[in-house]
Amino acid sequence: MTNQKQKETKIAVLALVRYGKITPRMMEALLKHFGTIEMILASDAGTLMAIEGMDAEVANDIAQASEFLDDAKTYYKLLQDKDIQILTRFDDEYPENLFELNDPPSLLFYRGVIPDPTAKLVSLIGTQTASNDGIELTTMIAKKLADDKVQILSGLQKGVNISSHLGAKVSDGKTFSVLESGLENIHPEENRPIAIDIVQNGGLITEFTEEKEFESENRASSNRLLAAISQAVIITEFYKDDPFVYDILDCCSQIGKMVFILIDPRFNLVDSESLNYAVKCGAVPLVGLDKLDDITKSLV
Repeated sequence: MTNQKQKETKIAVLALVRYGKITPRMMEALLKHFGTIEMILASDAGTLMAIEGMDAEVANDIAQASEFLDDAKTYYKLLQDKDIQILTRFDDEYPENLFELNDPPSLLFYRGVIPDPTAKLVSLIGTQTASNDGIELTTMIAKKLADDKVQILSGLQKGVNISSHLGAKVSDGKTFSVLESGLENIHPEENRPIAIDIVQNGGLITEFTEEKEFESENRASSNRLLAAISQAVIITEFYKDDPFVYDILDCCSQIGKMVFILIDPRFNLVDSESLNYAVKCGAVPLVGLDKLDDITKSLV
């Protein structure tokens, strides 16, 4: 795809998503029906109504998206001025693992860089109410992964997630964060300095437009990206009914993603009920930090 064609595709997808209000799931249905983004833009409301599950309001929004191409072009320029890059699902750089989802994001917004597809990548996650032992364990794992040139993906929430970034930084590792908000509304605000630091060597990734503020319902969307983008998920500390970790476990189970519970026998960082739930979801408990090498070797 030429640079000009790539730019035109980005603008077309922006028009459909931002102004046509197309969700990722709807984009999947539209592409199956029409085949190309150009055919979707050229469709009218009557043609769109032939798609199963389509209603008149949605069809009208999509049919009118082509009228907003100039607005989308202006918005694209605004993003560039803010040093915000976008990837569409049609770009070669788009993370291939996202197609494991039945609703891959039509657009990704990012600052910094995106993960190198030729290097290994894991999601290192856990509870937001981490203990000192959990933070210590996570930091040790992140440092070891960084030493082995494994890229690390996590959230920007407190606890295990932030510890993943800080631990990798000790070894000058490359980390990435999936945000639960837009890039101009970093959440939580107190972690903005860490977000800025991540961009220096890695990147911030989100499917939300830059002005989008954090809302609790954003979490499910960002969690599915955390589960899908990486080659495997490593969990260090979590407890009964932890909504963040449980949701990611469910996502991993649905797409067949490898999940490892790395257990250090010195610490008690997971209760039996949570461990049993994780195993039912397909997670593999591994005891001892030496098992980290086995995880790294399993990544392809």
